[in-house]
Amino acid sequence: MRGYAPSLKFWLTLTIGTLAFLPNLIVIFVLSRSSPELLAQQNVRIAVWLLSVGFFATAIGYLLANRLLAPLDELTRSLRYLKVSSRTLADLSLPPPKTPLPQEVATLREQFETLIHHLRGLTESREAVFATLAHDLKTPLIAAVRATSYLIDADEISREQRIQMLRQLQEEFDRTYRLVENLLTASKLETTRPQLELVNIGAMLDDLRLRYLKDAAKRGISIEVTGSGETRADRMMLERAGANLIENALRHARSRIILRAGPGFFEVEDDGPGLPAPLESLSQPFHSKKLKGVRSGSSGLGLYIARQVAELHKGVFRSCQGTLGGACIRLEANDRRLSTYTLL
Repeated sequence: MRGYAPSLKFWLTLTIGTLAFLPNLIVIFVLSRSSPELLAQQNVRIAVWLLSVGFFATAIGYLLANRLLAPLDELTRSLRYLKVSSRTLADLSLPPPKTPLPQEVATLREQFETLIHHLRGLTESREAVFATLAHDLKTPLIAAVRATSYLIDADEISREQRIQMLRQLQEEFDRTYRLVENLLTASKLETTRPQLELVNIGAMLDDLRLRYLKDAAKRGISIEVTGSGETRADRMMLERAGANLIENALRHARSRIILRAGPGFFEVEDDGPGLPAPLESLSQPFHSKKLKGVRSGSSGLGLYIARQVAELHKGVFRSCQGTLGGACIRLEANDRRLSTYTLL
């Protein structure tokens, strides 16, 4: 069990009492040097005097300590109120002070209020995430259930129609899987440190190109890889970030996507209409559904994960100037090129 030091009130009382009692000890010491006979004759009175002064000094110290620490005690009671209050975090706030607070305690109270406001914002953000997640999971699942029910009862449809519906069903399940995978990745990024290794960025982008080549061909989109480079990074995180950027590009590209590698960075560019809002807004989890022209669930979490991966590697996540006229997003290395903790 962790031990506790004496309270601040104890030390303050002891300090004030000692400062009040010390001059009397000095006087007694001086008398003992200059008039030892007088000190011997009045030893009983002096003892009573010292005891009286010690008692009153301690009492005065205790009263002053209580007075000085009263604002801090009130703040403690306010924080204790937060602990036992049955109100939700959205309605929670510190009760107003009964008396004007000293500047130092007032500043401390403001910091606690700022912390409550920050926690309230995090809670609201998480509630929005869960609400949107439920919606985005519900949409493909409902479509999959309806398609399954139709296939069960549809005995007269042709083999080609059945295959087409099964492919649509597979696409809905793929959407659901990608959403759940991104959610798990976002949760993992909050608690996991990157496991650094040397990553060939060009080879990684080429592997991602092969992974999405079939999907791109269905949409009439070509994917090409240019450039080369290396970096020290967590390979799994880097691949997840790259995959999210490619999936985002596939949703908006008209006919072409370029994956560009470089020393310590890579870019994903498409020839679509471009970003509908600043990247900082789009990379907030699930916020993009509020933006005009962006389909609900189509963006936000994927870009958020890519940004988090860049930040975990002490790097930068930003828009770039491409050559296709559409969106261009870059995960860039720090200019200092720290060899011990790379940069993406």
